[in-house]
Amino acid sequence: MDSGTINVSTGPVRITGAVKVALAADPLSHRSADFVDSFHGITDFLCKQFNVRNTFLLSGSGTLANEAMLHQVKQIKGRGLILSNGEFGTRLIRQAQRIGLEFDTYSLNWGEAFELENIEKLLRHTAATWMVFTHCETSTGVINDLDALAKLAKNHRCLCFCDCMSTVGTRALDLSHIAMAAASSGKGLASVPGLAIVFSNIKIESSSQIPSYINLRDYSDKGGIPFTLSSNLVNALGASIKQKMVPDQFALLEKYRQKISQLLHQLQLVPFDNGSSFVFTLVPNPDEYNDVLEQLLQSGLIISYESEYLKKRRWIQMALFNDYQEEELMQVLNSLKKLQTVSS
Repeated sequence: MDSGTINVSTGPVRITGAVKVALAADPLSHRSADFVDSFHGITDFLCKQFNVRNTFLLSGSGTLANEAMLHQVKQIKGRGLILSNGEFGTRLIRQAQRIGLEFDTYSLNWGEAFELENIEKLLRHTAATWMVFTHCETSTGVINDLDALAKLAKNHRCLCFCDCMSTVGTRALDLSHIAMAAASSGKGLASVPGLAIVFSNIKIESSSQIPSYINLRDYSDKGGIPFTLSSNLVNALGASIKQKMVPDQFALLEKYRQKISQLLHQLQLVPFDNGSSFVFTLVPNPDEYNDVLEQLLQSGLIISYESEYLKKRRWIQMALFNDYQEEELMQVLNSLKKLQTVSS
């Protein structure tokens, strides 16, 4: 990833020198004072950045973060509501079914926007006590309105839980009005995969039915570190967030997000409404797919196209998850401008 290429994939991201240094360091015991101090410095930083009461770090992927969150959802009395308008909303439904949650669904075709009026009717008629959805539906790039959905849930005395995998780290984000949100270290926070992250504003419950490894009560009772946790992964995350989560980087990403979004819309390559998304799902005409893919690869861009749901639909994805320099983003934009000759 250091050979002149620019990573605009949905992950894994390119890592910086500071992150590599943290990964290459000798491991620390998860019981050592140095590690505990570092761990709490990082979780306190994340709490302040996202305006939440607690941040939990678990060894695993974002899928594990969702599992831990859904097991907390299961401790809430009453039925819930899960919203889906893409691959990852559907995955939440499957996870919830396996855990044994009782819920109704509001499922739309991929890329369709949620209708708040319809969701309000469902909340009223089902008397749902909790609601789960994705903030950015990564499969299409569609942003679901977090603030509006949280407000709607609050009006119906319903707790709101959210998969924020593709929004955490890409922008300033206030999660104070969300019961819980799930994220990971390997996307917008610009570190390596391996840490599942759960942000929480509610009391953590326990149950003998929750596997110990994802029982957040164990984490809460043990200062966040009930089991072995890699100091290298934790300190790598600490290095990445100090570089990535700063106003200048957010402003740079937003500037080029707008430019890239506008250009891709002009090329009619993004049929879904991206809103303020940093994920772009390119849907070329079937007879142009190979040309578009080859031109992007030849331009030195690292993109996403090998996931099962992408291969099945012959879609291509780009995302602005890395810690970028402006020169890199200008090169990305210039590479995309060359696609005009393909789509014309």
